[in-house]
Amino acid sequence: MKILHFDEINSTNVYLYDKISENNDISDMVVVAAHQTAGRGMDKNRWESEAGKNLLFSIALNVNFLEAENQFKISQAVSVAIVETLQKIVISDKFFIKWPNDIYFGDKKLAGMLIQNTVEGRMMGTSIIGIGLNVNQMQFSKDIPNPISLKQIARKDFDLENLLNLLTTNIKKSVESLRFEQNQIEINESYISKLYRYHQWADYLYKNKVKSMIINGFDRYGRLILEDQSGEKIICDVKELQFFPPSCRQGSEADV
Repeated sequence: MKILHFDEINSTNVYLYDKISENNDISDMVVVAAHQTAGRGMDKNRWESEAGKNLLFSIALNVNFLEAENQFKISQAVSVAIVETLQKIVISDKFFIKWPNDIYFGDKKLAGMLIQNTVEGRMMGTSIIGIGLNVNQMQFSKDIPNPISLKQIARKDFDLENLLNLLTTNIKKSVESLRFEQNQIEINESYISKLYRYHQWADYLYKNKVKSMIINGFDRYGRLILEDQSGEKIICDVKELQFFPPSCRQGSEADV
């Protein structure tokens, strides 16, 4: 993989997307920034990070072996790869995937992700996977509802370059394994086993109302499937639902 380092950049995802828009081959290219001036999360959310303390990077992978309707499998493969990598670095069973692809430790957000895909007819083209992982930062803005870093968890500093190499290697391997149906099944099972609040009752904000619901899974397109206390099945896309942190009610909800 070709790794490009920047002290400062507007967005690692934007950098790669601009390159592909200019018809450049960006397959297996990794862009890393010490600081992003316009870091993005899902649905135009901003990702805040103390310069030089965390991992902010994007990786571009060729995924033309996947049908376009299977884009969610990329999100699953990347999420599983990150959690499994972190579990080997910090031995713990508290790492989870908060649907669709946030990485949590307990009830706190450790990493966020923004995946942008190109499509060529019925098939996928290139996947640009942007990741922000809290590593050595100890203080966070009060505007961020529930952050945590690896250093806060393990009480030690981590080598960013070594961690980057581990993550990019494992992410590439996981995504490329989707070429085979059996691997898709195994990744799906692993994703479910790590899914935050799976089969647990919790409060959510849905259509401007607080509802107690249970997560039962997701459909083939990655939409979350929940059930309320009356037995009604509810299927949600990203941003149609808000997760409440434990013991919080309306007015203090955290964005998906």
